[in-house]
Amino acid sequence: MNPRTVTKNRKRFSILSVFALLVSLLGATLAVPAKAAPVELTYWSFHYLKATTQATEKIVADWNKANPDVQVKLVYVDVNNYLDKLTTSFAGGTAPDVFTSEAASILSYAKSGYLADLTREMKKLKSDLPSGLWKVSSYGGRLYGVPMMTQTYTVFANVDKFKKAGIAIPTKSLTWDELRELGKKLTTKDEYAMGWGLRSPAATFMIMGTNFGGTFFRGLTSTGGAQLRITDKEIEVPVRVHQMIYEDKSIDPASILLSGGGNIAPFIAGKYSMLVGASYVASDLDVAAKEKGLNWTSLPLPTGSVSNQQGANPQTLSVSASSKYKKESAAFIRYMMGANNLTSLSLAEALIPSTNSAAKAALAIKKDSAGWTQLLNDASAFTVAPFVLVPAYQKWKDTVAQPTWQQWVQGKISKAEMIKRLSDGWKNLR
Repeated sequence: MNPRTVTKNRKRFSILSVFALLVSLLGATLAVPAKAAPVELTYWSFHYLKATTQATEKIVADWNKANPDVQVKLVYVDVNNYLDKLTTSFAGGTAPDVFTSEAASILSYAKSGYLADLTREMKKLKSDLPSGLWKVSSYGGRLYGVPMMTQTYTVFANVDKFKKAGIAIPTKSLTWDELRELGKKLTTKDEYAMGWGLRSPAATFMIMGTNFGGTFFRGLTSTGGAQLRITDKEIEVPVRVHQMIYEDKSIDPASILLSGGGNIAPFIAGKYSMLVGASYVASDLDVAAKEKGLNWTSLPLPTGSVSNQQGANPQTLSVSASSKYKKESAAFIRYMMGANNLTSLSLAEALIPSTNSAAKAALAIKKDSAGWTQLLNDASAFTVAPFVLVPAYQKWKDTVAQPTWQQWVQGKISKAEMIKRLSDGWKNLR
């Protein structure tokens, strides 16, 4: 063969080889798509207590570590204008993917079509929730807010003061009549038996009114036009409280002018044998028990003519209907609702976890506290609060019920006037 031909063929072969290699590399490059950016979910929270924010941040961090393709961005929003910002975000198309709220607040959002239906996504969770809590977070038979944690209105007791008075602490049950008798026995010429902050009494009276079958509203959301009816059942609790203040003189009249937490310090200081307040008070009593040796407990929920059930308005987790990542958002909610995560959140917030599994886990942690054991055992007593499914309730509460019941407990109006103001106020609501 001609040497020049061989050289020419070699050059041609070399050029072809390089070209083939380049094509091969280019093909390999085209075959491997660029890695997609992770999905980012925005989660709004109104929690501000240090322990709760720490628990929340750990849950989010653990999720992000375990789910590199779905990252959650936690945003704290001021609790004082939280609902205003949420409403604005819905109207402006900038709503978060996931957000914390409460059952009474999400109804209007659900009716307006702003919330995703979570019924199917939370199907497995349903069996772990008391039926009352599932209903309270639903609208039209569909779940729009996953109940996280809630509170009861509880009677706290100073164990040492009970012992000093020679009075046994109820542990199995407590009727309203028995509570009244305890107040009489523990009241002396120098000391009221009980402190009860009633500066904002509406929710307390309505939630505890469930004990006597008080329903307040008829119609609810079925027609969109709820009707208010005040019978003896609805005012049983405010009437009994009035009797304890002015007939028995067992409730300190100065205490009723304070907020729900305003009487915690006097109770810790030993001024009262009993304190009525929301279950979150237990967190302050835990601190006092360590620092000052306070020996405290919780009494069983008071039982009325119907039951010891209390209406619930739990904190909830919802997904915005406008979210592009509803499946991922629902998965993150299920993760938050896991027993360990929900237990850490609820104990940090000093509230009662919504699921049975989380309540059981919390009991194991708090097994040495008689007060916490009672609080967590109360988790089965939740039912739908009378006002949760009534969109106009908030306005009626703020403008009518709150001032009316304030004047009632302060002895400024009669029973007949109380009923008239409550009823007329609802009829005239605009």
